[in-house]
Amino acid sequence: MSQSFPTISDQKQPQAWAITPNSQALAQLAKGIWDCAVQTNQRPLVVLSTAGPLVGVRAALEQNRPKDLPSSIAFLPQVISFTDWLEAAPGAWKFPKKQTDLERWLSVFVNLRKHKTLQAWFKAESEAGAWGLAQAVIDACDTLSEAVIPQLQGELNELLQTHALDTETWLKKVELVLDQAIAKAYVGLSRNVVDEESAVLLTFWRYLSSVGDPVIRKHLAMAAHMQLAKSNAENQHSNVRPFIWVQTADPKPVDQELIDRYLNEYAQYAPVVRGDLDWGSVALWSEALCGFDADGHIASANPAEDSQVSSNIQANRHDDWRLLAARRFEELAWAATKSIESHLIAGKKNIALVAQDRLAARRTRALLSRLGSALRIRDETGWKLSTTRAAAAFDSWLELIRAPKEGPSASALLEFLQNPHFDLPYSLNKPPEACIGLLAQLEDILIASQAKSGWETFLMAIERANKYAASNGGSPNEHLIDLIKFVRRLHIAWQHLSVDCSSAYDLLQKNLKETGMAGRLESDAAGKQLLEVLDSFNLNSGVYSNLKMRLPEWLSLLKTVIEEATYEEAGKEAQATLSILPLSSTRLRQFDAVVLVGCDEQQLPAFSEPPLFFSDTLNRYLKSSTVAAQYVQQARDLSQLLVSCEQVDLLWQSKSKSGEPLRPSAWIQRLQTQLKDWKAIEVKPETYEGKSQPLQMSVSVPDKDLAIPVTVSPSAYKALRDCPYRYYVSSLLGLRKAKEFEEGFDASLAGQTLHALLKTFFQALKTEDEKSHSPIHDGADGRRQWMIEHLMKCSENEFERLIAGDARVLGTLRDWQKQIPSFVDWQIQRENEGWRYHDAELTVGFTLSLSDPDGVQRDIRIAGRADRFDIHQSDGNAAAVIDYKNQKMKKIVDRAENILDDPQLLIYARAASENAVAAHIPGRIVSQAEWVSLRADLDKGGDKSIRAYAVENMPELMAEFSEQITQDLNTLWARKPMQAFAPDSVCQYCEARGICRKGMW
Repeated sequence: MSQSFPTISDQKQPQAWAITPNSQALAQLAKGIWDCAVQTNQRPLVVLSTAGPLVGVRAALEQNRPKDLPSSIAFLPQVISFTDWLEAAPGAWKFPKKQTDLERWLSVFVNLRKHKTLQAWFKAESEAGAWGLAQAVIDACDTLSEAVIPQLQGELNELLQTHALDTETWLKKVELVLDQAIAKAYVGLSRNVVDEESAVLLTFWRYLSSVGDPVIRKHLAMAAHMQLAKSNAENQHSNVRPFIWVQTADPKPVDQELIDRYLNEYAQYAPVVRGDLDWGSVALWSEALCGFDADGHIASANPAEDSQVSSNIQANRHDDWRLLAARRFEELAWAATKSIESHLIAGKKNIALVAQDRLAARRTRALLSRLGSALRIRDETGWKLSTTRAAAAFDSWLELIRAPKEGPSASALLEFLQNPHFDLPYSLNKPPEACIGLLAQLEDILIASQAKSGWETFLMAIERANKYAASNGGSPNEHLIDLIKFVRRLHIAWQHLSVDCSSAYDLLQKNLKETGMAGRLESDAAGKQLLEVLDSFNLNSGVYSNLKMRLPEWLSLLKTVIEEATYEEAGKEAQATLSILPLSSTRLRQFDAVVLVGCDEQQLPAFSEPPLFFSDTLNRYLKSSTVAAQYVQQARDLSQLLVSCEQVDLLWQSKSKSGEPLRPSAWIQRLQTQLKDWKAIEVKPETYEGKSQPLQMSVSVPDKDLAIPVTVSPSAYKALRDCPYRYYVSSLLGLRKAKEFEEGFDASLAGQTLHALLKTFFQALKTEDEKSHSPIHDGADGRRQWMIEHLMKCSENEFERLIAGDARVLGTLRDWQKQIPSFVDWQIQRENEGWRYHDAELTVGFTLSLSDPDGVQRDIRIAGRADRFDIHQSDGNAAAVIDYKNQKMKKIVDRAENILDDPQLLIYARAASENAVAAHIPGRIVSQAEWVSLRADLDKGGDKSIRAYAVENMPELMAEFSEQITQDLNTLWARKPMQAFAPDSVCQYCEARGICRKGMW
């Protein structure tokens, strides 16, 4: 039961004060503190074991201020958290320098290099895993320090005077304490199981512990506070302030002993009151009432205690406790959102969303964001800084740094360049208008050429795009080259860097300034906090400034530190406030309403990750945190929450991801056995009914104001033949599916390289044929050998730069080189038939004159780029067009069967025949058209020289094609309905599939 504040006596010992953790707890606490001030005529010092209730206690003190206070105690009593009290220790500036988390991690790294025994524990770890293990080691060392330092009071006082730590003396005590704990924890178990682990842990403690450790500083701070109290007590002109300790949460046994010792010693100089929470009338479960027995196990309740719990449940039952079950995750988030909205509509101003299920709480927050500035959302769950947009932008630069010297992947490059904190105009020193659309153009080029990785690959793709633009009436964009070279310069600096903490930090800061990211991050709330985290890596004045490590290790450390950092949202004024917080943060806090998500048996209670080095039993004997302690504390936290707040909504997901039923938490089920009418409500989203029109075939009639293209490429005409609706979407409306980089290495850029090297080779062959003394004229074998050698050499030269950018292309080169002897045999056979290479990579076309529905004459240009033209030596009128295909012969044969639907060769043949001058074959008619495979089947047993497939019946096909294309384009210009009638094989890869909905007929 709660008690009134005790009467201050002259007893030299702490006085007990019981506080009932219900809705009146803060008021009771405030009145007691004022009572202490009045009785002692001094401002007491109030220290809370946790910081959560600070604001509430101060507000309650103001609300419960007594009237007519003497001027000496008119000010609010000082209320401070235990952590802040330690930081405010007198003479703290004299303490040994406090080690940051980063410095402690680096100390692990340094000692690993020095001591082979420790390296064995880390040898199988990745960089990220090693830093995580380092954190576990540090935590274990702190646990050992907490267990042993209370037994070293004499050495601690000496440390306070000399600031020198006798590691060996302390280590012997640590070893003794650990050995005794292990003996108790593992009774009857072979010590071989734990001896190695404890030996390694003691070795870590020896090399890592220092006077700057947080545990040691905590004891130094408490000793300094005690020395000040003793000094003031001895000084007749100074008074020692009353001390009130409020235990807001169950402490670890080692902490309990520490604070008990301090309070007993402080009581020798001034009044001390210890405030503990009394669960007698609040506990809703027996474990919340009984706590632990003498052995540290959860105590069993006797009949009287069971009766007390039942009485508490009936006395504290609120009609506004609601149980809400949702079947699916989205329904759970929707129900939580609706619950919060209902409380807001009811006029509640201070609402808590307890995130037992953090994912559902995040989703609920997203749904509530539509309320805008009317609702202030305060996230106290430890929102990671790494989840912010600023951290994602910074991480994209780290991924670029991590890339190999050949260059990053295109995806990594684009992710960095497209992040909103990269200042493109500033980086290139160009006006903003010159950079409009630059990144979109770069992405289009890289995707179109499938340039997936490597600086040289990117530059080749851009150069070819610029060359094509220049030769086709476009404008080359040199800014793209400048951009790639700019980023490459920054990347190369990291490849040549001998990484130490100081130089790596300096170069990183330089990068942020050169890319303009520093300025943009500074103007962003999360970005500003990110820069502050990065400042912790400025070790120029520290002992680790020249510490060298591999680049992946340093980058992994940097990402680990950012991952550990928490983002703090800026506050703002609003009509209502929603606090998203863990269950532990609800202690002694008041809310108008509470919504708790995640009340299923899997998430309530929730336990922290078990420690790496210590079992739960060993932790108990080391007087540290245990699973049982967490269980009892959560039972008490939930009891306090339900008792102190009348309106509580308890939500959970009743179906798991696998569809298995999920029951509510056992605590809720136990309450339901006492409260028979307390039933769960199955929540379902609101449904709306409406009538829909039946889906029809996708048909469109081009609007009269929609321009019809006056140029048609072979691929566009193929789209028109495949499906008119597809052509309508892609060519008339200009809609394009967002292209992506495909898995693996695509031969698009390599295919362009093949075409380029073949042109280079055949031009060299024509030149060599004109030399009278060339070895190419030394018979068929000599000619074949020369062609193979030069084509091999030409291939190596053309692919060299591409391979430098992406080593995977080497496989494509080797596959092609295996084809070269067979390709040369085919070329020689073709020469024996009288054909000679003439020219390659020529743009050819022809014009069709059509009449639109208004009778206006229209000219449509049909044009494309032909791979190669040959001429016949003995027939002065004959010419042939060849199209290279990096495909197997089977696919080419299949293509030939539907040539009128994919008439690329026929277009080139007609264009060259009608405009022979443009095709560089004046006086000749293209009478032959062939596809040539660059990936012929070289398996044994087949004719390796078979790699060409000729178009048969050319005259008849040309006549049929000419009639067909005229009719198709007349239909297009007549703006007749364009229906979706393609076969499934076309629909499967159609970009317009999401619009067409053909599969839904």
